[in-house]
Amino acid sequence: FLNNKMISYLFMILISLAAVKGQYKFENCGTASDVIQLTHLEINPHPMKIPSSVIFSLHVYASADVISPIKTEFKLSKATWIGNIQVPCTDGVGSCTYDDWCVFCKTCSCPILAGKQIMNMPMEVSTSVPTGEYSVEIRLTSKTGQKGCVKITKIKVEK
Repeated sequence: FLNNKMISYLFMILISLAAVKGQYKFENCGTASDVIQLTHLEINPHPMKIPSSVIFSLHVYASADVISPIKTEFKLSKATWIGNIQVPCTDGVGSCTYDDWCVFCKTCSCPILAGKQIMNMPMEVSTSVPTGEYSVEIRLTSKTGQKGCVKITKIKVEK
């Protein structure tokens, strides 16, 4: 038989697992030698609501100054019952390539200076965005070949 203390511990573990289960995740998908590394990510609010304003706060470490232009490739996928389906680029939204991160992210400071940076990227989630779970891979490449890659999964969009 379980005593009250053991039941309390099991209950706390279950609550912790439930809280973590719905959380987005990120990982650097390049190499350890990539100049740009994502160290922390906040999506507020998460899950995203339709319609709403969302802020992505990217905590980045750059091992050297990264000079513009910084080519940025987004690969956005939506989870479906048959697997992940890539979302095409439509009107600058979806799986798009931008010639320069600094033009795309108007609130980010450019060039990206060596050291720790926090980039706050506001985004509007319109009613045209389907609900569900998304993932995105973002690849950055500077004119001089400096790189960074991050993959964010379990991004939830709800009504």
